[in-house]
Amino acid sequence: MNQDETLKIVIVGHVDHGKSTLIGRLFYDTGSIPQTRYDEIAATCRAQGREFEYAYLMDALEEERDQNITIDTASTFFKTTKRPYVIIDAPGHKQFLKNMITGASSADAAILLVDGVEGVREQTKRHAYVLSLLGIRQVIVTINKLDMVGYDQKVFRQVENDIRAFLHSVD
Repeated sequence: MNQDETLKIVIVGHVDHGKSTLIGRLFYDTGSIPQTRYDEIAATCRAQGREFEYAYLMDALEEERDQNITIDTASTFFKTTKRPYVIIDAPGHKQFLKNMITGASSADAAILLVDGVEGVREQTKRHAYVLSLLGIRQVIVTINKLDMVGYDQKVFRQVENDIRAFLHSVD
């Protein structure tokens, strides 16, 4: 792939493992979110009596913010000095699997997010399997929420071993 071409990356994983939050934080930290969008989300969070939710930066539908879930895929463009990217936020709920497949089908690569507390779950496996079926071989596995377990190396290694074993069984 030429570096001038847009690289499309889908973020997948089990429900509530932090996909939308990771993407929202990435866009916030890179200055890729317009201030008006940030202000809109901050106002929504205040109205709901919540702390600011980076995940809401990706949730386009009001229903998604109200229910605190991702229903549909959301694609957002951003650019670095090296290349342009499209980040695709895929829903983790089982009932929205077809939406995840739709988003993933246009991706060149994927990030499979695994919660360090919960470990490998049903949708983690299902999403990994779908990526394999779609022929997406460029996959980064990211273990998230390790702060919740005090960055315990044993927990990290257990989750790492579990996901490696599953991914080897899929290939």
